[in-house]
Amino acid sequence: MVNRPITTRLGERSTRPGVVLIAAVVLPALLFIFLIRQDTETRRENLQEQGAIATMLAREQTLRLFDSGLLALDRAEDATGSLTWAQIQSRRAAVQADLNHIKASQAAAVASLALVRPDGRIAVASGADPPPGLDTGALDALRVAREGRRGISFEPAPAELRGQEGNILIGRSRAADGRPFDGALLVTLRADALLEAWQRAANQPGGRFALLRDDGAVLLRQDASPAMPAALEPGDPLLRAFGSRDRQARPLTGDPFHDGQAQLILWRRVGDLPLRIVYTVPARIEQRMALASLAVSGIICLGAGLLLALLAVTGRRRVLRDQQTLARLEANAADLRAEIARREAAEEGLRAAQRMEGLGRLTGGVAHDFNNLLTAILGTVRALERHLGARTDERTRRLLSAAVAAVDRGARLNASLLAFARRQPLVLATVDANALVQDFRPLLRRALDESVSLELSLDHRLPPCRADAAQLEAALLNLAINARDAMPRGGAIRIVTRRAWLQEQALAGNLEAQPGPYVAIEVRDTGEGMPADVRDRAFEPFFTTKKDGHGTGLGLSQVFGFVRQIGGHVAIQSTPRRGTTVTLYLPLGSEIEAAANRAAAAAAAAGAAQVSGEGVSVLVVEDEPAVRAVAVEMLMDAGFSVLAAPDGPTALQLLREGVAVDILFSDVVMPGGMSGVDLARESRKLRPGIGVLLASGYAAEALDKHGGAGGFDLISKPYDFDVVLTRINALARRGRGAAQMVGLQTALARRR
Repeated sequence: MVNRPITTRLGERSTRPGVVLIAAVVLPALLFIFLIRQDTETRRENLQEQGAIATMLAREQTLRLFDSGLLALDRAEDATGSLTWAQIQSRRAAVQADLNHIKASQAAAVASLALVRPDGRIAVASGADPPPGLDTGALDALRVAREGRRGISFEPAPAELRGQEGNILIGRSRAADGRPFDGALLVTLRADALLEAWQRAANQPGGRFALLRDDGAVLLRQDASPAMPAALEPGDPLLRAFGSRDRQARPLTGDPFHDGQAQLILWRRVGDLPLRIVYTVPARIEQRMALASLAVSGIICLGAGLLLALLAVTGRRRVLRDQQTLARLEANAADLRAEIARREAAEEGLRAAQRMEGLGRLTGGVAHDFNNLLTAILGTVRALERHLGARTDERTRRLLSAAVAAVDRGARLNASLLAFARRQPLVLATVDANALVQDFRPLLRRALDESVSLELSLDHRLPPCRADAAQLEAALLNLAINARDAMPRGGAIRIVTRRAWLQEQALAGNLEAQPGPYVAIEVRDTGEGMPADVRDRAFEPFFTTKKDGHGTGLGLSQVFGFVRQIGGHVAIQSTPRRGTTVTLYLPLGSEIEAAANRAAAAAAAAGAAQVSGEGVSVLVVEDEPAVRAVAVEMLMDAGFSVLAAPDGPTALQLLREGVAVDILFSDVVMPGGMSGVDLARESRKLRPGIGVLLASGYAAEALDKHGGAGGFDLISKPYDFDVVLTRINALARRGRGAAQMVGLQTALARRR
């Protein structure tokens, strides 16, 4: 069971009133919006339903009225259709009587019936005779008849025919389709009957009906305003709706009849006639209903919000009391957790330190013995080279060179192991990365398969960097071998040097490096690449994707540790089937130091060519017999007078006995309780002018114990004897110069 911290539980409780307070605002607002939307939808549905019912009733009443008018038109055609105009004129009284009889049978709907001559004059009409000279040639009924069509026309009746304002005229040609124009039959429908039926159908305040043709012409409207147009304007939404195939389209909102306010519009087709019954309701009615609903919903939501706010305030007060009560418990719990964390951290640090200490001692012991063996082998090879001299054949020289290269490679690998264990200080110096890569190229080439090509792309304006040259070479070798293993079927490796500038974002998680300029060395390959999960763990120690026996998982981790230790940065980019690029970012070095290193190397080379041990005695102190024997023989071959001792106490005894010694050449780590540093200090007490050269492949423990090398010259194992001879010769020259200075000062003192 895991107990949550008191602060967490208290924080959760303290947030509850805040949540309730937010809910007191949000929930009523959401409820208000929901109620308004529901009310709006319900109200609109009710208005549409009521309007649809009213429109349907008005349509039925209108259709009944027009059916009566069309029936009267059919009966008038039956009565007069077979008569010519001469016969109609001769039987005018009888025809008029027939028309009056037809009108009387449809008195509820029909206001008048008339026969119109082809010239537009009325020949016979029901009721009173029309005014003399009345011309109806402009009517749509006459225009349709002249065009030879049999169709029915609908239009407002002229004042002379309608009997009262608003009557509707229905006209039809007397001639059959395709026959010459022969006048028309007209019937006038009573507008008051239609308006009365509409009045009964209207079920909403302010609702009004109108009758329109499909082309938008207004035939009749209840309570029409003086500004009402005779026809809908082109592009009016209602006129476009008439063009739809639906008998009842969705309701519209607009002002098609220029009432001066928005109207909710519903419409239906009148049977199969080219007529539409339109029902309009002022939108302000819906707005009044909306305001009323808005007020009711607002009151409900306000009450809910006040209730939630009251709950929030009450909860807040209770939480404040709980906070005051639990504050002391939280302080005690925090102190206890901090103490537990400190103790656990201390224990973990102690365990880690013990593990690293044990690994360092084991690695150091192995490295010390291994370096002694390498030193003995290298010394033997150099002795053979000097012994054979010009008699050495090509094969022997090649074998000796291979042995030297093997010793050199073993020394580098041993140094990498020590560096990974953090048991050997790095030798930092200003390095020319371009020169190092070029000089190291032959060894890289030998480490690669013939199927792998190696290319260099070097920036000739590259500034010097600061690094350990041996460790940098080992890092490049590790990267090249990893790249080779990632290309089992061959490929290309490209090493690029360039200038780089790293921003703070690129150095996230790297506390040893600082934003700024760097020297970048990229190792690119065309291999298989790595997926993201493998790439993220590539630098972890002992993590490897190779088969058992084909890798230790230390290569990239050594590179990572080395670059981080010198204050640099390392990055890896890899994509499956697109290769991998590892970039080493090395801190910049000093141009002055680089020039000094080149001059020192030249001076050392010149000094090595002039090594002579004549008149110089060297005391060799080495506990390893093979190394001691090789060193003695090498120095004797160079002309030095050599003494040897297996440990520090023996060497001090020789010095106390007065043996002439100019140079002390001693190992650092030796048995007997006395290190090389201790021996050097005691020797200086006995012989202040003695030169000291210390050598070891594992100097970390001794140097740390004694506070460093104490100002004495130090050389690493396995050492090349040419380098040893050069260093000893330099110490000898330095000693002679000091002796000459002492002699000169003594002579001057005597003269005075």
